[in-house]
Amino acid sequence: MTEQKEGIWKEVLGVLRQSMVKLFTIHLIYMALGLTLFAPLVGIVGKFLLSLSGEAVLSDMDIAMFMLSPAGITALIVFAGLLITILIFEKASMMAVSATRLHGQNMAVLAALHFTFNHAKSIYLFTLRLLIRILIIVVPFLAVSAAIAWFLITDHDINYYLAEKPPVFIVNVLIIGLIMMLMLFVLVRKLLSWSLALPLILFSGVSAADSFAKSEALAKGHKYQILKSFSLWAFAAFLLSVFVLGTIHFLASQVVPLFYDSFKVLILVMGAMVALLSLGNIFVTTFTSSSFATLIVVLSERYGCHINTSDMRVKEEGEGLKLTTTKVTLLLITAVTAAVLAGTWLLKDIQTVDNVEIIAHRGAAGKAPENTIAAIRQAINDNAHWVEIDVQETKDGEVVVIHDSDFMKISNVPTKVWDGTLDELRQIDIGSWLDPKFSAQRIQTLEEVLLEAKGKAKVLIELKYYGHDEQLEQRVIDVVEKVGMSQNVALMSLWPGGIKKVRSLRPDLETGILLSIAMGDISKMDVDFLAINMDMMEPNFVRRAHKVGKKVFIWTANDPVSMTSMISLGVDGIITDEPAMAQNVLTQRTKLGTIERLLLHTTVLLGQPIPKRAYRDQSP
Repeated sequence: MTEQKEGIWKEVLGVLRQSMVKLFTIHLIYMALGLTLFAPLVGIVGKFLLSLSGEAVLSDMDIAMFMLSPAGITALIVFAGLLITILIFEKASMMAVSATRLHGQNMAVLAALHFTFNHAKSIYLFTLRLLIRILIIVVPFLAVSAAIAWFLITDHDINYYLAEKPPVFIVNVLIIGLIMMLMLFVLVRKLLSWSLALPLILFSGVSAADSFAKSEALAKGHKYQILKSFSLWAFAAFLLSVFVLGTIHFLASQVVPLFYDSFKVLILVMGAMVALLSLGNIFVTTFTSSSFATLIVVLSERYGCHINTSDMRVKEEGEGLKLTTTKVTLLLITAVTAAVLAGTWLLKDIQTVDNVEIIAHRGAAGKAPENTIAAIRQAINDNAHWVEIDVQETKDGEVVVIHDSDFMKISNVPTKVWDGTLDELRQIDIGSWLDPKFSAQRIQTLEEVLLEAKGKAKVLIELKYYGHDEQLEQRVIDVVEKVGMSQNVALMSLWPGGIKKVRSLRPDLETGILLSIAMGDISKMDVDFLAINMDMMEPNFVRRAHKVGKKVFIWTANDPVSMTSMISLGVDGIITDEPAMAQNVLTQRTKLGTIERLLLHTTVLLGQPIPKRAYRDQSP
């Protein structure tokens, strides 16, 4: 048995050693194909959502509700199906190269792609049947898990469960974890039985409809050996990923923070990290994808799948691609042109003069308890231009400053905001969770916060809706007018309906919408600014928004690199728990030239991991 296992891996490694360049090229081609298909599909789904909603732009709440609807679930399945389809087509091309190599032949990349194209119908039908089988197994388990979560963890605000992890949350996680393990057990057993289906279609002429039954018949009696082979592959892939990517991430986490105070050196360090991460990702994904495809081919031949390569277009050894001076010159010209175009695209999104306002998220929530008077004062002391707060109504109609629907996260008290009067809610300590020195902190009214900030900072008020609001918009407007801060406040919300009501009551007040990602025509939104999730920010979004006269705020940036990247894109406001850090970033940026800003901006666009401090809650 050991000799057999060693023989399998000897064959796999032999194929990889002789065909890695071809397999690497195939991997890159399908990565590009995936990007080409997914980009327009996102736009198509977005247009479909807009047509259903009748709105100019979809808010986060619109998107969330859609994802929970039958149409939304269908869209998710389509996306997942497309991804799996691309992966299977990639594996088919890689299998063609591996199969011919095992038989002493040499298949060119184009020949492998041509072979896959000729079998496209069968591969697609196989993919469709595979997806249906997987859904039949997975959906019941997911439905049961969703029902359990609904029953166990809907009594309090979700932020409480995520931050505090009470016993009921742990029980919920354990139960769902066991259900998921059972689901994986059933799914893996079936996938092992079907693991030889694709080679049967590609090399033995078996139809997609018959491939699953035929694969189960061949795998019968060999499941344990197949499981061991795939387990060894998974373990090796995991170790490789941990070693390569883990080393780079660890290196970044240790080195990058050392240069936060010196952006000029930080730029060079980030550039090096990007280069390492890019190379590491390419190396890991190429090895895992190609070794998986080759392993399936080797296993299929060992367990009864006859691999017929007689009708496959192959090249003899030494007949591969030959590089001439002309070809090299053309490649260099193409590469230089691409680099110039990329540089131009990046430069047009970078401004060299910063014009951005610092917005303290729930006050200076990185230093003081969120939405308390201590956090408000800290934000003012840290020279924040704006103080962002959240407001709701109490049982007796007072507008108070608090984010969650209850007090569980900040005081372990289950009382809902709308179930208590102001006097009752003020008995709750909302500061000790961060530090005992804040034990005197109590819930504040909107009027108290506005009076504290008046003449020192502007106030950004987020209207929170949990289904118990009565006259929230009117009451907020009344307080703002009473304090005399109409020109120094702005109102925003996740719910477009609330902002529409504010516009109808006081059209002159500055208003905005919170978004994770904007779908649709932002020019038709009747707001002054858009507050968008930093992680979903696209390079040209700010330019589009400014073109139609709307400002852009981003949330929540809590590290220098993210802050400076967003500033480079031209955002109008940065919502942060660390306003003092943001002010320091603005100071540091005055010392950077355009090329230095470009390099720093590029590193973040390429997805370089940024070491970040952990915050309890970074939602808006």
